[in-house]
Amino acid sequence: MGNAVMMDTCVFIDFFRATDKRKTAFTELLDRYEEHYVSSIAKYEVVCGALDRDIAFWNSVFQQIKVIPFDDSTIGTARTIYRQLKQGSKLIDLGDILIAATAISNDLPLATFNRRHFERIPGLRLAHEK
Repeated sequence: MGNAVMMDTCVFIDFFRATDKRKTAFTELLDRYEEHYVSSIAKYEVVCGALDRDIAFWNSVFQQIKVIPFDDSTIGTARTIYRQLKQGSKLIDLGDILIAATAISNDLPLATFNRRHFERIPGLRLAHEK
């Protein structure tokens, strides 16, 4: 998908909490990449943790980004990742596995602050920090 990136949950949380939203990874990713994606799993994690008063904010954020559904192809990829990590005693949070599977299935690099966990996943490309 060329000049595209998928963003992890933590990128959105960091943006929400920032006093100066112009100096966040989210804003930098919007500027650096032409296409912006989020896994339906990451979107769920964000809105699930949001207060009712913040839902309008999140709706405006997610209108700028294409949401990738969790489909059958992604389920197969997630299963493979899970089995590889479990076999190597390197399991990570299920949500992270599902987000990584979405990135891999859609050939997208993942922008995350949680590189330590995601680096365990074979075939996952992480977006480079500037």
